[in-house]
Formats: sequence, C-alpha cells, structure tokens
Amino acid sequence: MKKNKMILILLAGLCFFGCKTTGQFTDTASLTILIVDENGCGVRDCAVTLSNFNKTEHGITNQNGMCVFNNVPSGEYKLSGRKNGYSKFEAESFMYVSKGDIFCFELYSSNFILNEVEALYDQYDYKTALTLLNEMACDKKSSLYAAVCLYKAYGYFQQKNQKSALNELNKMKKADKAFEEIYETLITKITIPNSENEKGEAL
Repeated sequence: MKKNKMILILLAGLCFFGCKTTGQFTDTASLTILIVDENGCGVRDCAVTLSNFNKTEHGITNQNGMCVFNNVPSGEYKLSGRKNGYSKFEAESFMYVSKGDIFCFELYSSNFILNEVEALYDQYDYKTALTLLNEMACDKKSSLYAAVCLYKAYGYFQQKNQKSALNELNKMKKADKAFEEIYETLITKITIPNSENEKGEAL
C-alpha cells in the first residue's frame, strides 16, 4: 500500500501545500513558490510560469528553490515548471486567497526516477515505468537523455513494441556518441515485426 501511494504521487509529478495566514484580500500581494526535490531540498534555477485568464508571468527559483511573484491579486492560478534532470509539471491549479501563502511543489530528480523505474521493471510494470520516464525533462544532447532513451527502449521492447524501441535507440545514439557501442549491441536484437503477434527475444 505504501509503495502504491508513492507511485501515485510520483505519477502526479508534484505535491503542494499552502501555509495559510490571513483571509481573502482585495488588493495585491507577493506570492511565493517553493520548489523542492524528493529529499525536501530546494531546487534552484527551475523555470516556473504563473498564469491565469488575465496574464502570464515567468520566474526562476533562487538557491533556496524559491521564486516570488510581486503584486499578485487573489484568485485561481496555474503553475508549470521545468528543470533538466527533474520531473516536469504542467498547469497545476491552486487558489491564492491568503496573503503570505507559500505554495510548495515537489519535483523528483533523475536518480530517484531511474531507481523507481528499475524497481518497476523488476515488477514487470513497464507501463508505469514508461510514464515516469516520459515526465522527465532532459537536454536532448546529454548523456542523461541518452540513458532515458535506453531505459525507454527496454520498456518498449518488453511490451513487444519494436518500432518504439528502435526509435528510442536511434535517439540515444544521436544524443551521446558514448552510447554507440550499446547501440550496436542492442540493435541486432530488434526486428520490426510483420504482425502484432510476432515476438522478439528480450534485451
């Protein structure tokens, strides 16, 4: 039960809380966003976007993982954010009705996600693992992106989705030449099936 609960939180990509102080307000106030990782440490240099039906504002978290938006009226807002090497979140809604609220969003590091993916693969839960991998933000010319593509190729292969596995291996090779040897080793094991019933040997 504890494991399933953790996976559900991970799939969501974040959790958030508000530190309530006073009641609703009619003027404007500073709105503070706090981005933390799975260990509760602030995530610096995370790009965040705050928006509602009137306007959109952009910001970057500081060394403590905080970003402050000034002169914000109370109301409903959406927040999205991204930093390479972490899970990403999109358009999460929350209500800003009390001055002094701090809204905390939790991102997960690549190490945490890849460890979780390996555990899910051990349980043959390839669908959930691939969902987690698709939520990770990466520079497409990095070794991390190449590693993510390799993990995804394995998951797709185990699902008998040869075309997607081959596509991920090709992206892996383009992302980092250091993975070319792995590519040459694995590419011989993948054949595009003539029908959905054809099976391939495991990577």
